[in-house]
Amino acid sequence: MAGAFEAIGQRAEDILGEAGDDAIRAADELPAFARLLRQEIRLRLALSDITLSSEAKRELLSTLLASRVTPVTLEAVSVLTDYLLSPEELERATDDLAVRGMLAGAEASGALEDVEDELFRFARIVDGNGELFAALTTPALPPEVRDGIVGDLLRDRARPETLAMVRFALETRGQRHPGQVLSELADLAATRRGRVMVEARTAVPIDVQRRARLTEALTRVVGRPVSLEVVVDPAVEGGVVARVGDEVIDGSVRRKLERALEELTG
Repeated sequence: MAGAFEAIGQRAEDILGEAGDDAIRAADELPAFARLLRQEIRLRLALSDITLSSEAKRELLSTLLASRVTPVTLEAVSVLTDYLLSPEELERATDDLAVRGMLAGAEASGALEDVEDELFRFARIVDGNGELFAALTTPALPPEVRDGIVGDLLRDRARPETLAMVRFALETRGQRHPGQVLSELADLAATRRGRVMVEARTAVPIDVQRRARLTEALTRVVGRPVSLEVVVDPAVEGGVVARVGDEVIDGSVRRKLERALEELTG
């Protein structure tokens, strides 16, 4: 089924990549459709019914959505009808479409770099604040209360696109760690910008010039343009501790990276 998810994602990217300013509207409409799908079991069952043709499912979506969403959104969700998905797989694929739509919308509005940074920063806040982590993960806390907490924290400190992505990510995270989910979204934003995210932890702040040199060195070592996020961590004893996206780095590359970082920040 991984192949189907990949194919759906690629087709959706092709659609969103040609959407222009309509991607900004799709950024709101695709998450709304994902929420509708979670709420309406009959819709999930109809779109996953193996006895219904793709054409019949497309007609159902057109009847339901054509007067409510942009053609771009309708085209993107209609991609789902070309694959045999269980209700659970359909929900997962729709959530992925929503994330892709929000990232495309942030890119179209020129906000993607800020969104990436704000997602990363909020992920670190969640990781470092026990009370906030508990509030975001306690099942007994009503969703609207969690949503209000996130809104209070981010409304005046982050772009609306970031707030929307955080809210959606927390709605759909399941049992996954919220900080990890938000970090993965930041990684996706970096990837969309053609970069790999590198988290560098240092015992002391890095000035602008040293940060630029560090970014250049990391770009050479990683072999791709780097989006550098620096975290000041007093627990780091000398040099820099770096995490390069979710990539597995073999021992020789890791040692090379560590030497480059130590030379530039020592």
